[in-house]
Amino acid sequence: MHRSIIFCLAFGLVLGMIGYSIAANPETSKEKMQFQEVIIKLAGTAETRADYFVGQHARAVIFAPGAMFSKESWHFLAERFQVLGIASVSLGSGSTPDLLNGIAFLKTKGAEKIAIVGASAGGAGVLSTLQETPDPLVDTVVLLAPAGGTPLQNENIRKLFIVAEDDMMSSSAEVYKLYDGSSDPRTYKELKGSDHAQRLFDGKQKEDVIQLILQFIQN
Repeated sequence: MHRSIIFCLAFGLVLGMIGYSIAANPETSKEKMQFQEVIIKLAGTAETRADYFVGQHARAVIFAPGAMFSKESWHFLAERFQVLGIASVSLGSGSTPDLLNGIAFLKTKGAEKIAIVGASAGGAGVLSTLQETPDPLVDTVVLLAPAGGTPLQNENIRKLFIVAEDDMMSSSAEVYKLYDGSSDPRTYKELKGSDHAQRLFDGKQKEDVIQLILQFIQN
């Protein structure tokens, strides 16, 4: 794919606007986490608006939301990774242009290993994008009830599929089919309840899901 070396931080657009948000779990961080709004145009011609949480680790993470969610919906999890020194980019969608821009951006920041967390439509976008346009730095994906997509046949990528047994939108049977059709290494985790994808963070299992994701990506 033709890559134009064009990169624009929000500094050029909003005079260096720096945003702050409060950590979702106050026990995890005693101070506000810092992020920058960035505009990325590195992979092709599409322009991506995202939030970049600075880190110092060789590992970095990309977040791709479901269709009804925004990039801000991932801030609480981005903050948890930032506490660990892991940078992340929170996207507004799981479209291929946004994902490729996110990957390219983290490369410019020195990332050596990239994990992608995608939920619902964002998870489907992750599966399709990495099947068609794999990147050697992407070695881990976490998929919360992906709403479609194709099984991921890539032995260099660790895969974690998470779904509620009675998911109200993406049936656990369909998610299992995506898992079963994907290559190893892969893990399937079915949880109690019916919460769909990012809605798992609204229920009693929120911290369990967070820890599952944190531990899988760090291993």
